[in-house]
Amino acid sequence: MALLAGCSAFGGGGSGAGAETGTAVPDEQVAVGNEAAGATDVNQTLRITVDETTAGSEWAEIGATYPRDRFVVDSATHEAITLGVDTDGDGEIDRRFNETHVSGVNNNEFSFDVTLDTGYTLQEGDVIVVGYPAVDNPDDPGEYEVEIRLNGEQTVTGTVTVE
Repeated sequence: MALLAGCSAFGGGGSGAGAETGTAVPDEQVAVGNEAAGATDVNQTLRITVDETTAGSEWAEIGATYPRDRFVVDSATHEAITLGVDTDGDGEIDRRFNETHVSGVNNNEFSFDVTLDTGYTLQEGDVIVVGYPAVDNPDDPGEYEVEIRLNGEQTVTGTVTVE
């Protein structure tokens, strides 16, 4: 799995909604900043492509569920979460959203959900990207499936590789 070098290419909270270019979207559905077994506070960048299920609705929620008893998901502050949309499929973030668009962040030991007030209408083919900075990798190397949810209506499964 190619890394998004600490996911630094996606950057921090951004400067609000607006067109920005030059920010790469990883090809994987899940890219991790540190693949090492037992690594803590790992930034994980998750992506999901909008399909007909959520197209036409406002982007209001994104979340992920990790395998129980393997990963630990800690809480993250609104400003630590990164959010963006690749609107034209070129692999570059075209719209960024910051902490002012986050209305809530909920987590338990194995999942997180970010609720949003973006005013952004999802279009089929948009690639929604979220960076969550507070995931602890399992102690055992392997491939693990992560469920990624968009607006509570669309779900995909990505794979995290831990070495």
